[in-house]
Formats: sequence, structure tokens, C-alpha cells
Amino acid sequence: MKDFTLRNDTKLLFRNDPTADLAELIAGKKILFVYGGGSVKKNGCYNDVKKAVESSSGVLYEIGNASRELEKIEQGIQIVKENAIDMVIGAGGASIMDCAKLIAFGTLHTDNLWDYIKGRKNPYGLEKLPLILIPTYPSSGSEYGLGAVSADSRTGDFGTAYGIPADTAILVPKYSMSLGAEMTAYTALVTLVQLSASTIGDKNPVSYDIGISVIRNVISAAKILQENPTDSDARGVILYGASVSTSGRLGLGKEENYAYDIYEMEFIPEVLYGATYRKSLTTLFPRFLKVMAKYHGLDICHYFKDAFGYEGSIEESVDAMVKLFESLGVNMYFNGEVTAEAIKDIEISTSLSVDEVTEIISDCLC
Repeated sequence: MKDFTLRNDTKLLFRNDPTADLAELIAGKKILFVYGGGSVKKNGCYNDVKKAVESSSGVLYEIGNASRELEKIEQGIQIVKENAIDMVIGAGGASIMDCAKLIAFGTLHTDNLWDYIKGRKNPYGLEKLPLILIPTYPSSGSEYGLGAVSADSRTGDFGTAYGIPADTAILVPKYSMSLGAEMTAYTALVTLVQLSASTIGDKNPVSYDIGISVIRNVISAAKILQENPTDSDARGVILYGASVSTSGRLGLGKEENYAYDIYEMEFIPEVLYGATYRKSLTTLFPRFLKVMAKYHGLDICHYFKDAFGYEGSIEESVDAMVKLFESLGVNMYFNGEVTAEAIKDIEISTSLSVDEVTEIISDCLC
């Protein structure tokens, strides 16, 4: 068995009602609450955080409409410094949680924050403000992972700081109840893709079997939610699956990391078509597997059989996956055009050639 290391940076709490835990964690501190639009107020998260702050004699500061934009992160850092804030709480999807991570870390590393975002410096183990993350749009696993993506629209640059863990992640199924059918489907499918990236090619039988098991349970949960959107157990499965996908407990026997190239490629539709992360990742994934199977066919065949029961050719398995994703309520195509020249202009790192990447994108066009 290959050497591996299990990390335990983040304490994960699965709670149907998190207010008591929040009040204990907050304990009279000055809190910066980072969130996006109005969903946190609709799903009850905002009220729970506010109640916990008030009950523990804390002080609440807020930054709404947060995003992974560097300018928004800088605004948050300024609020923290001006008000001597003690702790950051981020609630939302990946963009919001990444913003909260970078505020908590960047407050103490303001002068060279972009060096960490661009990967020129490693943030792991360095000091940050205490940080709690609450996913209200489960899928990215950012609450339990180390990555934090940021983009600067003023310059067109972007990057990922890898090595910023939350101190506590709180998973609350009721917070995703306000999501509509399509967004709920995406929570499951993005989770599935991220679990798959960790599982494909894993030679450790224990972690591989765990990955396959969680993937199969996420698929089952997605189907249940089509019939019963308020099923909290199914939503809990997806929440847990998203966290496991970035927990460092899967892929322990990976000898090659080619499956992670999907995260590089997902930037392309974002740039070319203005696609969201969820749309880009899920639309590309089956076609990505078809091209990557030229080099890692045995691994990918095993994955298709073990996770989905597909035993045909790679092409047949890919077609079946596309149909499965569509049956869960998402569109699996982009509108637009692509050329190799356009691909060359987008800075990504992948083992595939420009022509192969262009083939993947072309396969996703209407």
C-alpha cells in the first residue's frame, strides 16, 4: 500500500439545529458574517447566526453580496481591521466560503495575499483568524477542503490559494431546502464529479471503495430529491458527500493525478461562455473522461462499472452518464463556438493537448 497522510484540520459538525453550537463557538466575539445574496435570509441561516451572536453577547458585522472577487475580499479585510473583529463566519456556496477563507487569512497577510492566491507562497499552517464555514449550497466541499479561489476582474487574473482550512464546518440540511430543482440537481452532480476526481485511479482499496460508495449514495439521493425535495436525509447525504470529496480521505492510493485536470478545464467555459462553475464542471466531465480514457482506459472503465454499473464501451458509458445527468434536470451543452486558438489564450495546466481540450469543448456544444 502506498504511503499516505490523513489530515484533520477542520472539525465537522453535522447539525439539524446549529444554534447552540454556534453560540458556544462565538462566545461573545466580534463576528464578520460573510454571505452572498438573500438566500441566507430565506433559508434561516442568517437568523440562526444572528440569534447565536445575540445569545452569546457577541457583536455582528456583515458583508453581503460576497464573491471570490479580490476587491470584495479586500473590502472584508478592511472591515475586519477597522473593527478589530475576532472571527469570520462564511455561509453560502464555494465562492462565498472561499471569500471568507481569504478574508480570515488575508487579514494577517495583506501585503502579499496575491502571492498566496497565485501559488507562489504556501499558506498552510500560517496564522489566520478563527473561521467557521457553513455550506448553504452544498457541492464544492470548500468547507472541508484547503483551496480558496479568487479572481481579480480589474486585471483578468485568477488563482487558487491551497492550504487554508476552516476551524469548524457546520453541515445543516435545512439550509439547502430553499434551492429549486435545477440547483438541487447541481449540488448532487458537482459533488459526484468532485468525488469521482478523487476516486478514479485510486489504488488503495479502502479509500477507493469509500469513494465509490459515497458516489452511489449521492446518485440515489439526487433521485430521491426529484420526488421529494424536502427529504432532509437525502440532502444530508449530499452535504456529507461534498465534504468528503475534499477531506483528504479519498484518493490515498493515487499514483497519477490526471483526473484532477477537470478542475483546470472548467475555467474554459467560464471564460468562453460565462458559464458557472457548476455548469462548467458537470457539462465537461463525461466528455473529459472520454478523451482521458485514451491514456487511462482501464481506470475509467472500472470507475464506470463500479459506480454506475456501466459495462459497455467508453463511448456508451459516457453517453449513459450524459443521459443520467440530463434526467436529473440539467442541460449538458453550451451555446457557442470554440477554436484551438481560443483555448491557447486561456491559462490552464493539463496533461492533454490543445487539440484534445478543443475536442472536449466541441463535444459539449449544441
